[in-house]
Amino acid sequence: MKLGNRLSNKICPDNMTIEEWQVALRRENARESDFTVEHLDKNRIWGDYLVCSTTGRYRVAFRGVQSDRNFCSCLDFRTNGLGTCKHLEAVSLFLEEHVPGYPWAGLSYAAEYSSIYVSYKGGRSIRLRVGDAYRAEYERLKEKYFSPEGILPESNYHLLEQICEEALAISSSFRCYEDVQEFAEECAQLSQWKTELSSAYPEKAIPWDKKQINPAYSEVEHLLYDLCLNGFGFIVGLKHPFYMHLLARLVEEVYQGEVERNKGYIIVGNETDVLLWQSILLQYSEYIHLPVQVVSQQTFLKQPIQQGAKATFVYVNDADCLKEWKNPVSLAIKRLEIKHLYMHVETLQHFTPVQLSSILQHINPFIIGPFYKFIHTYRPMFPLRERADFLPPEMQPFTFFVTQVLLTALVLPSGDAPSSAPLPVEEMLTPETRVTKFLSLLGEILDDPKSTEILRERIARGAGLR
Repeated sequence: MKLGNRLSNKICPDNMTIEEWQVALRRENARESDFTVEHLDKNRIWGDYLVCSTTGRYRVAFRGVQSDRNFCSCLDFRTNGLGTCKHLEAVSLFLEEHVPGYPWAGLSYAAEYSSIYVSYKGGRSIRLRVGDAYRAEYERLKEKYFSPEGILPESNYHLLEQICEEALAISSSFRCYEDVQEFAEECAQLSQWKTELSSAYPEKAIPWDKKQINPAYSEVEHLLYDLCLNGFGFIVGLKHPFYMHLLARLVEEVYQGEVERNKGYIIVGNETDVLLWQSILLQYSEYIHLPVQVVSQQTFLKQPIQQGAKATFVYVNDADCLKEWKNPVSLAIKRLEIKHLYMHVETLQHFTPVQLSSILQHINPFIIGPFYKFIHTYRPMFPLRERADFLPPEMQPFTFFVTQVLLTALVLPSGDAPSSAPLPVEEMLTPETRVTKFLSLLGEILDDPKSTEILRERIARGAGLR
């Protein structure tokens, strides 16, 4: 479907696949943008380019039209799984104009050297390209470590340094690109974290009292383990005073298991919440050996955080603020390199697919797959319900629902908390939370014809109409 002469950026045309549509949108964007393209080497077609606009400069490696060896330094290229982006399409348009014969059928990029690179087309994978120089030696290296298609199995990621040493011993012209190491390290760190945690807690439950598994807290202890195992989490459920103890235990476990420890942040809504959180963390100060700063959103925005600053732990108590991509809190969090990120919302029902995907990309821009595909595939499921079986499959492994049963179980033994009995739930709800809860229940009633009929009868009787 077209709007005028332009493609719709919301509806996929009937005669296109979703991937074809998204590639066409990027090509259209490149054609309409004021890009300048600079060729950085002497190759006639293939090679490195610099694509500039008023908003940024991006380095592009062009290896062929829709080649899986193309690369762009922009985030869209690395996350969309298409193997292209508007900057690569700008290079393609530039070459189409300046080099006759586009797309140069029969020609392909065939460098002498061999290289290990990340292919982003269809999802990230580490691959070996064997060049013409020392082909037989590199084919033997490929057979030793890689699949027949030249893909490095994840089980061999830890051997990457050894593979590169062997490759360089064959020829000094061998190349391993920077993003290969970054991707392998990301996977290795999470794998190591999971291995160490499962070894430390073979019963897949972290003791609530830090000494032994307590059957009374079984559900909470398994939740704590699952949150730790992922290294990140999206937590859904009503706020509760004792719920904060779960996060305090989580902070304790994360820091206990980390070798490289950096500062942590708990970001809450206001200064009253800051004092409440600080009092909870104080109870765990014997175990949490690094500074965890509890800050309001406004105070967090005033922090002098440099791009790429490291944080071991970040918990956002109201992730609604992250649903807009350019929200100030969202932009500030993006400056951090976070090892363990947890986010909380009270309900999923008011999020659009775009807003939810914006929040989840803070965990990892690859976590739910390509942005456009998530939105296109799951739009009919919205509004989401507060049940795991109603979630998109991509979200299920890291989304945790804190139910009222769990909240009750979170009441700590006498002496570990201010009180051994929970407050009535209604007493703990803020006016805003009560309204949210009411609207949520009203939505469920209106979705059910029988409940809607009963509601109308009750309203009519209350108004004296019957």
